[in-house]
Amino acid sequence: MVKLLCLGLVAFGMTNLTAGEIEDNIIDKIQTINAGIKVDTIIQSPWPGMYEVTLVSGEVIFSDENAQYMVLGQMFNLSPEQGFVNLSQQKNERRVAKTLAKVDSSEQIVYAALGEEKAVISVFTDISCYYCKKLHKALPQLQKSGVTIKYMAFPRAGIGSEVANQMSSIWCAKDPAKAMDIAKQTGRVNALTCDDPVQKQFELARQLGVNATPTIFTQTGAKISGFASAESLLQELGVLN
Repeated sequence: MVKLLCLGLVAFGMTNLTAGEIEDNIIDKIQTINAGIKVDTIIQSPWPGMYEVTLVSGEVIFSDENAQYMVLGQMFNLSPEQGFVNLSQQKNERRVAKTLAKVDSSEQIVYAALGEEKAVISVFTDISCYYCKKLHKALPQLQKSGVTIKYMAFPRAGIGSEVANQMSSIWCAKDPAKAMDIAKQTGRVNALTCDDPVQKQFELARQLGVNATPTIFTQTGAKISGFASAESLLQELGVLN
């Protein structure tokens, strides 16, 4: 979407606009180039004279008030104390955290922390994925260390695949956690059907930029791709054994 926008941008000269006029102007110019691009929000950015335009797709562009010049990419703040601070990443993490917080726990397969809960992670998983199985074997250690794991489905082969059907069966099981344990160990699961959330979670994952498994998100929306060991994950989470 954004590439099509950039290829078609033309210059329009306008000045002294109100906040509402600036927002309308930017939206009009974008949709003049491509009516399929939908704008979610427009706010004044920390960059003087530039506005942060977030698309419904989650992509972010920066525009002047005239929608004459636009920049793709991430915005950084140079802080003497912290160095380069990625403001775009921080905003995206807040968006991800807010989105995941809306997912009903009844639609997730939850492995609760044992004892004091020190961290919560949302994990998009695939039962056929080697590193997902490796992570699953580490769940007891993570739970003992105070980590709650919330599984959501991301069948890499896509909706309609055999893996997707198996994952639907897991979510339809009387005890989804037990069914997940068996599937991760044996690769087999009894076929069941119900109004399961697998397709919805697959689509949510794509919206959040998930393209591999396991993809882990912290409560603050930070993304951790892949899994090496329980120790390295606990370190990234700031959780002590």
